[in-house]
Amino acid sequence: MKRYFLGLSSTYSAGDTFRHTFATGSEYDLSELRAFLAARYGATYDHVAVYANGRTALSVAVKALVKRGGKIVVTSLTCYAVIQAIKNAGCVPIFADIDKKTIHFGKKELEKALEGEENVQAVLVQNNLGIPADIEGIEEVVKAHKLIIIEDLAHCVGTVYSDGREAGTVGRAAILSFGKGKSIDGITGGAVVFSSPLDPPVTQPVEPPIFKDNFRARFYPLFSSIIRGGYHLSRKFGRGLTSGLVKIHAIKRSADGDVDENTRLTFWQCKVILRKLKKIPHRARKPLRDFYLVDDRDAVLKELADAGFEFSDFWYETPVAPERYFHKADFHPDACPVASEVATKIINVPTWYDKEDLKPALKIIKAHLIDSAEISAEEIKAREKTEFELEIEARKKEKKEKREKAVKDKLAKLEPKAVLKAAKAAKEKSAEKKKVKKEESAKTKEELEKEREERKKRRAEEKKQEELERREKISEERDDSGLLLAMEKAEAERAEKAKSKEEAEPKEKSRPAEKAESKVKAEPTEQPAEKIVKKEVEPAKKPAEKLMKEAKKAEPKDGTHIITKAGSMPGMRVAPEKLSDREKLKAELEQGKKEERSVF
Repeated sequence: MKRYFLGLSSTYSAGDTFRHTFATGSEYDLSELRAFLAARYGATYDHVAVYANGRTALSVAVKALVKRGGKIVVTSLTCYAVIQAIKNAGCVPIFADIDKKTIHFGKKELEKALEGEENVQAVLVQNNLGIPADIEGIEEVVKAHKLIIIEDLAHCVGTVYSDGREAGTVGRAAILSFGKGKSIDGITGGAVVFSSPLDPPVTQPVEPPIFKDNFRARFYPLFSSIIRGGYHLSRKFGRGLTSGLVKIHAIKRSADGDVDENTRLTFWQCKVILRKLKKIPHRARKPLRDFYLVDDRDAVLKELADAGFEFSDFWYETPVAPERYFHKADFHPDACPVASEVATKIINVPTWYDKEDLKPALKIIKAHLIDSAEISAEEIKAREKTEFELEIEARKKEKKEKREKAVKDKLAKLEPKAVLKAAKAAKEKSAEKKKVKKEESAKTKEELEKEREERKKRRAEEKKQEELERREKISEERDDSGLLLAMEKAEAERAEKAKSKEEAEPKEKSRPAEKAESKVKAEPTEQPAEKIVKKEVEPAKKPAEKLMKEAKKAEPKDGTHIITKAGSMPGMRVAPEKLSDREKLKAELEQGKKEERSVF
């Protein structure tokens, strides 16, 4: 049975796991990450710092912006790491109840949390599960009470608020957590970005993490993939593997850790995280997880697990999660009744799997769904859709609303009878349009088929023509090469005969003129010069004459020519249009004879 997970690095593919495990980096990668964050969130380079975890980044931001002893409003569904960071900075967290639709506080909840409170200096906006909070309402209250906003982007890097602004660009500081399961999952790490000037600027730590922490961060995705494989064998085996690795400290449990302002993130993690950040666009993004409220959550989780959906690693089983740290948070359930109730009923569904794969899980959840007034069937259906589909639907809805408004405006101006008549005419017009569109569609298909056939024919003809041209070109090249080789061979034979003749002459008589003169004196009666010339020229003439005779003998009567043994390809026929090349060869041979005569 195929299994689906909420945790255990289930967002990592096999390629991601390999790249993470064997990643390397340098100080340049840290600098590049800081520069990228500064550019994205409108800050300067010296107002960005990267740490070994997210709680340290939050603690640094609180210390820089809130006076010691000041109070900070936080959502009542949160992680203990947030409370730990605020307390470490010497401040006090104030819990605001939540709205069930966004599982975050809005304008009304924030105003209620501020009632009777003194020395409140800041509001921490988290956008739980990547669902945008009511930022415009929150800003109204913040301005009225002269507070500051700090944004926690652990779940919402790339999230866009309803007014079009990106999360992280609204507050005085933005906190990023790169921990397990976060929107940018680097296993560990965090960063702080100050959009307003600080004096002095934030200090970037230089100490690397200890070996044990570095080892756990590097190999967690690999160990998680092994655990997921164990679950495929049996749930018991998968759980056993997890508990065994925790006991030997090979992996660390969620929310475990301390605030450490002197330790930076590893260079190789900076490189991995930067690659992931660059893939997130500056536009609306799907939530990190979807949530539903169900009755008898434990029974639902068991039913899901039996169907192959391991969704027990959800947020938040208690208002301040995980449960083992809840007693340290100083949370009073009576002050936040909605959050306390939601924490007993909430269940998460991952958004990184294909919606078709999750249909069986959603079917189980819908059977146990409660608060249908809060979470309608339309909302559930919308959560199953992709970002692109949602965007298309929004545009269609907008167009439809405009059309309906225009029709209503027209109808308002008409009398009742005229209204019925106009409605009937509009209906007929719409039916006619549909009919025409259908006919055009059918016609278009036929035309496309015809065009496709014509293109095929054209391609076949072009290929045929190209093949003919290629063959003609090869034939021409062979003809030319045969003639050239015949000429070269004749020249080589002539040169060889001349050379052998020169070597045969006596060395002591170097000048042929003297030799000729001495022979004339010795034999005056026989015209010696003419005889000598004839004797010397005759061997040189023979190769050319022999070649000409062979060519004439080999000529067939049909008007074509055959290249003889002097050519490179004996017996190959040359087309009649190539006679000019043969004649050219003959002319060159004749010219060679004339030149020989002129020499003597």
